[in-house]
Amino acid sequence: MFLPLLLLICSLSAAQIQAESDNELGENLRQTESTGGEAGNVSDQQHTCTQDIHAVLREMSGVLAGLKVEMRYLQHENEVQSAKVYQLESQLESQNTELNQQYQEQAAKLAEQAAKLLTIESRANTTENHVNALTREGEVKRVAFSASLLASGSGDIGPFNAHTNLIFRNVVTNVGNAYNPNTGFFTAPVRGAYHFEYYIYGHGHRSHGTSAMLVKNGDHVFIAYEHQPSGGANAANGVTLLLEVGDVVFLRQWQNTRIFDNEHHPTTFSGNLLFIM
Repeated sequence: MFLPLLLLICSLSAAQIQAESDNELGENLRQTESTGGEAGNVSDQQHTCTQDIHAVLREMSGVLAGLKVEMRYLQHENEVQSAKVYQLESQLESQNTELNQQYQEQAAKLAEQAAKLLTIESRANTTENHVNALTREGEVKRVAFSASLLASGSGDIGPFNAHTNLIFRNVVTNVGNAYNPNTGFFTAPVRGAYHFEYYIYGHGHRSHGTSAMLVKNGDHVFIAYEHQPSGGANAANGVTLLLEVGDVVFLRQWQNTRIFDNEHHPTTFSGNLLFIM
């Protein structure tokens, strides 16, 4: 940009000098000495401008050569930096591939360990359930109770005009909690064979005997009965029943009879599970 501008300035200067020389040419021809001096001055000015142009050209050539050297240096540096970037990219890609492989291997190991843990947990749960089932089964197999009629004191029960359920409140044994001392009901916890026994005591009376019957789900099964006019009257019975889960067994006093109990507990009701069906 600087070189063309300099050349243009020099050309304009030369053209201006040439025009002035042409305008004064006629007059200068008539004045030879004077004209010869002026022509010499114009020639000197043109020579000086040409020298200046050559000097500028030499200076611009030097600057251009320096720029070329600097450009080659920058190109070389760019190539070196490009090679380094490529090398870094290759290293990063290699490391990324290695890391991905390690991640996949770790993920596979974790998945395998998780599967093993699930298997172990499943086995542990199965074992725990089995143990709990065995424990419950063992607990269910232990079913037995025995109770007497009165919780305290002594006295006669009855006579009543209708059959009346008996509640044996003094519980001596109640393994498995199948007997309820608040209702007098025994409820079967499992399907199985159960054995029941009951003993009834009463004072002899001419009009009232001593009697109780064993009831299963509202149906009379066995009865124990004794009637004598004086002294003590004892009646007893026992039975083995096949009960389903939830079946209810209890004792019911026969109508118009009397039953006695005291601190010696002569009137009792007992039962136990023989085996599960």
